[in-house]
Amino acid sequence: KLFYSEVVKTNMKKMPSGEYSLKDEYKEIKNLTLKIDSLALNIIKLIIVMITLILAFEINTVLGIGLFLIEFLYIIYKRNLEQQILDSIKHLKDNVEMTTLDVLTERGKSGINILITLLILGLITNFNWSIVISFIVVFLFTIKDIYSNIK
Repeated sequence: KLFYSEVVKTNMKKMPSGEYSLKDEYKEIKNLTLKIDSLALNIIKLIIVMITLILAFEINTVLGIGLFLIEFLYIIYKRNLEQQILDSIKHLKDNVEMTTLDVLTERGKSGINILITLLILGLITNFNWSIVISFIVVFLFTIKDIYSNIK
């Protein structure tokens, strides 16, 4: 056992101490698996969104429309946030400091909270017209607030 450990130690000392690199064929396989994983995750997300939309439309048409509008608002927010992150990374690489703009202000966050609350109230009250009109007004002002922060 002692002889074996000494042989291993001497062989370890002979090995180069630099970084090891993968062969190009393995890098391609790694990139391909990352793309497949990303595609599978996006498909799962899309299926979940479609199921929730179908269920919402089955419960009530106005609930389905409201849920669709909230998901649309979330997609806009997510894409804008992704662009901000990419810009921040680019500026960090260039060693340029830049403060990031908050797209979703407190007013926008409270607008989204009110939209969700109005959807729940609408579901409880079978979507009377005052709640539907309130939902539309709050949705429009929330979109306006987010859009004004993008520009």
